[in-house]
Amino acid sequence: MRISEQAKQECRSRILAQAATLFIAKGFEDTTTRDIATAAGLAVGTLFNYFPSKETLAMTMVSEALGQGLTEYRRRRSGSEELVEELYLFIAAGLRCLRPLRPFLGPVLERSLSPFPRKTTCPEGEAARLEHLSTVQGIIDRHGFSQPPDQVVLTLYWSLYLGVLACWTNDSSPGQGASQALIDYSLRLFVRMISGDTANAGDDHAP
Repeated sequence: MRISEQAKQECRSRILAQAATLFIAKGFEDTTTRDIATAAGLAVGTLFNYFPSKETLAMTMVSEALGQGLTEYRRRRSGSEELVEELYLFIAAGLRCLRPLRPFLGPVLERSLSPFPRKTTCPEGEAARLEHLSTVQGIIDRHGFSQPPDQVVLTLYWSLYLGVLACWTNDSSPGQGASQALIDYSLRLFVRMISGDTANAGDDHAP
């Protein structure tokens, strides 16, 4: 029997919702695909028709949250921001949308966004990385910072961003204040590295 597109989307949403609940309750590592399938009322084989692995499923949640963050950033951007300010706005919007997933994000990001060479790459993780860097490249270009080769600039940025994510996922300070300070400092440092102009350090911000 053929299943309608609406039914497929409803099933997909149910899988994601049940998986998020389990990841938060049991942890990403201790949750199995069988646990998720059972909670969603599906056979394990049916689950794999939607998501080929637990990592893909979790990274889909991350990608959708980052997509919401991108929409929020575009809505809030005035066009008058300095480079540091606009990059901060973009990162902070993404972190706000990732916050519900924060309890289990560490191992997911470690597997899917690791900068080290891997035998297999999570397609959702790679797509999220490319989408994020494309937005960053657009921000940098809009502010006229185009002297260093793009790959050098984006490699520097991505290294700093992964450090921010690692800090934020484990930050127990009130309101993740330590992460906010790290974002601000990292972006000031990044802008100095690509421009040599300390006047572009920008002001303090808070997500």
